[in-house]
Amino acid sequence: MNLDQYFAPATLAIIAGIAIVAGLAHGTLGFGFPLISTPLVALLADVKTAVLVTVLPNIVVNLISILRGGRWRESLGKHWTLALWVVLGTLIGTRLLLTARPEPLQILLAAMIIVFLLQDRLRQLDWSWVKRHPGIAGFGFGVTAGILSGAVNVALPPLVIYLLTLELSPIALTQTLNLCFISGKVVQATSLVASDATSVGLLEASLPLVPLAAISVFLGMGLQARISVDSYRALLRKALGAMAVLLVAQVAWELARG
Repeated sequence: MNLDQYFAPATLAIIAGIAIVAGLAHGTLGFGFPLISTPLVALLADVKTAVLVTVLPNIVVNLISILRGGRWRESLGKHWTLALWVVLGTLIGTRLLLTARPEPLQILLAAMIIVFLLQDRLRQLDWSWVKRHPGIAGFGFGVTAGILSGAVNVALPPLVIYLLTLELSPIALTQTLNLCFISGKVVQATSLVASDATSVGLLEASLPLVPLAAISVFLGMGLQARISVDSYRALLRKALGAMAVLLVAQVAWELARG
């Protein structure tokens, strides 16, 4: 199957552009593919379709990021249990994706974008208990991130807060984040195929987006040294804020029509 069986040519071209932009962002920052690709594709369809279209490119992009920077075995060896809790939460979140109405999922997706945008303020809260009880904190943050990953493809906010509280190095943080992402995405894709036969066709149709996303990630890595990260993040924050507003507006429009 091809994506042109599901989308008009103009929409398909936009989705390809989204994969490129999200891949460039991920390569530049070390994260961001699902945070950008899912809400943008959701504006063209619904959250479930957006997750299905982007899950396989997500897996490849995360794998590239895990292997980047070296010493990945050391980083992942210390924090592999966090990925285990993310997998547990993903099973719950994927069930929500399959059974819940699309409108609440879109609102949840918009809310997670807002939480991401506010994470600097959230980190100003007293998170010292995380260091005192890293096992319990890892379980709570990991399961929460997994539920969000399975339901709306955005697990970043709780994971970033948890890992930054532990004061990981940038490389270790990026590698651990991407281990959590890829673990959740593999489980999510498997669960979708096992639980919903109609999902298989859309997953297969999304395969051409995989090399497109992978090439874009490598290009983003090459651009990393040339672009001011602060400027890029400021632009990304503005774009994500606009996405959140559009997602809420889209839900309000659909409810008003129905």
